[in-house]
Amino acid sequence: MTYFPKLVALAISATTPLLASAGQWEAPLNGIVSSVITQGYDSYTESSKVLQQRSEALCAAPSEQALQTAQEAFQANALDWQQVQWLNFGPVTYFMRYYAFEYWPDKKGVTQRQLRALSQGDPSVMDAPKFWTSASIAVRGLTAVESLLYHPDFEPIQSSNHCRLLEKVTAHHFESADAVAKQWQEGKAEDWVFDEEGTGFDPEKVALEQFLQQWIEHMSAVKDAKLETPIGYNGRENLKLAEFYRSDLSLKAIQKNLQSYREIYHAGSPSLYTMAKQTNPILATQLDEQLIQNVKLSLQLPNNFFHADQPNNDRTSIARPLVKSISNSQSYLASLVTQLGFQIGFNSRDGD
Repeated sequence: MTYFPKLVALAISATTPLLASAGQWEAPLNGIVSSVITQGYDSYTESSKVLQQRSEALCAAPSEQALQTAQEAFQANALDWQQVQWLNFGPVTYFMRYYAFEYWPDKKGVTQRQLRALSQGDPSVMDAPKFWTSASIAVRGLTAVESLLYHPDFEPIQSSNHCRLLEKVTAHHFESADAVAKQWQEGKAEDWVFDEEGTGFDPEKVALEQFLQQWIEHMSAVKDAKLETPIGYNGRENLKLAEFYRSDLSLKAIQKNLQSYREIYHAGSPSLYTMAKQTNPILATQLDEQLIQNVKLSLQLPNNFFHADQPNNDRTSIARPLVKSISNSQSYLASLVTQLGFQIGFNSRDGD
């Protein structure tokens, strides 16, 4: 997602305090890595492979049924991405993979232009060993696949060039997802934080702090970029800015994001929720209840919420309870992590 800028390697300042009890945050950190990130990328990789296979089947025997099957595989893969989309940290930062997995919002139609250029050029260039590691992020992932399967400019049933391009993109997409999944299986979060000043620090706390920062920022992006901006909540409506609007996944993506938040909160034994209850039980419970409310409110939105046939004023009024609920969640989460001793800094995802 281009809305989310890349995190650089973390430099720990000399003022970062050491924990009184080393290993205090091991359980929630490892729980999030195991049950949310690693399992999430395993699912994402599996559905990426299915998407590649269905694309190959479409090109081998083009038909409307084969296209629909490939589109269904895309939808499953795009929703699996929502489970891990909140975290731009670790292996996904290699080769700009995070942005390549989803180049959104593409306000200037860069993806379509570059895909058209590739489909009209020499297809053999895509077979070069280093082509995909240096190719534009706009043509390397889900945004490109959605265009090839749904945009009227592309006809994978009729055009062998378009279908060949679909095969190449989905093959690279699977390889990227698989590489990230394997790196999470073989490594750990602490591998991605560095004591550059040599002052000593607790890597588990610092890694978890990065997770919490990313969670808060993603929550803000879901509310602002995914929900408010497309429907013109605070401005002019432009439904084409909704995430995955061509494949009609905009609402489902938000619902999946909100469901993943509570999984983060409850991962590990003890979980972040359990440890938060020891510090501030009222606030910890308020956040938990608000996360549940977010999911309930998102599921109450009509299936055609992002469709043009839904009146704008109705869409805004229908969304208001969810917008307020997510805002409350942000406040509760920010307050709670601060009370737990984490230092949450500037929201780098603001101001796209």
